[in-house]
Amino acid sequence: MAILQTLGVTSCVGGAVPFCGSAAEMLRDEFARQIPGQNRLKLQWHMLHPENKGSKDEKLARLNQSISQFTEYWTKENQTFLLVGGDHSCAMGTWGGVINGLRQPGQFGLIWLDAHMDAHTFATSPSGNIHGMPIAALLGRADEKLAAMYPSSDIIKPENLVLIGVRSYESEEYGLLKQAGVDIVFVDEIKGLAQVLIKAIDKLSLSCQIIGISIDLDVLDPEDAPGVETPAQGGIKAEELLAALSLINRHPKICGLEICEFNPEKDTRNKTLHLMKAIIEAFFVAPDKQ
Repeated sequence: MAILQTLGVTSCVGGAVPFCGSAAEMLRDEFARQIPGQNRLKLQWHMLHPENKGSKDEKLARLNQSISQFTEYWTKENQTFLLVGGDHSCAMGTWGGVINGLRQPGQFGLIWLDAHMDAHTFATSPSGNIHGMPIAALLGRADEKLAAMYPSSDIIKPENLVLIGVRSYESEEYGLLKQAGVDIVFVDEIKGLAQVLIKAIDKLSLSCQIIGISIDLDVLDPEDAPGVETPAQGGIKAEELLAALSLINRHPKICGLEICEFNPEKDTRNKTLHLMKAIIEAFFVAPDKQ
C-alpha cells in the first residue's frame, strides 16, 4: 500500500472563527478508526500549528512559510501530497511551496473549486478575513501587507488558473480576475462536473508541468456539506464531486490535493467529516479498490 504524505494545518488564523483549526486532527482520527486490514489508503501525517506569538499577520506569514517547506520538498521529490486545512489562507503556503519546488515556476497550474473567488486584498475586503485573499496573492496582485504572507517570489500565471463552482463574490474580486484573464466556471454554467474538470486538466496540461487541486468544501451544496466555514446557497452535489474525482483519480499531472474550510461546529452528525474522507479516497484510491 502506497503511503500518502499528508500535512495537517491546524489553523483558522485567516478566518473569522477558530473552529476549522481542528479539521486535520478530526480527519486523522477518522482514518485511524478504520478496521486493520481494510485500510484503502495509508496517510503519513505531519501536523503544523500556528505560533502563539506575534500579530495575526506575522503568525500567518510564518505558518505559510512552514507549509511551503513541506510542499516544496515533496514537489522536488516528485511525491504526491494531501494538505488538510484549516482555513483557505493556507493555500498561499501550499501552492507557493509547490512553485518554489519547480525548476520552471511558470509551468504550474491550479484548479480551484470554491463557492467564492478568494481574490480580495486588504484594500477591497469587506471583512478583512485573509481566507478570502489567497488567489490575489498567488496571482501576484496582493497589496504589501498581503504579499508579506506569501512565501514565494514567483506566482501563478493567470492563464494557468481555473476557478470552478463560483457563486458568491464581490465586484472587486471579479474585476481583478477578469482583468487578469483568469478562467472562471460559475456554478450555473456546470452541466457536468466531470467534463468541466477534465477540460480544465486538458487545458492546463498543454502549458503546465504539474497541476494542483484546491477544494474549499463550501463549493458543495450545504445540504451535503453543512459543516463549512462560509456556506453559500446551491452548489455542487457531493455525489457529482465524488464521481468526478474518481475519473481523474491519480492523474499523472496532478501533484497534490488541498481541502479546506471544514467547520465541525456547523456539521450535522459528522456528515461533512465523512464526506471529506470520501473525497480523499475518491481522489487517491485506485478505482478497483474503492
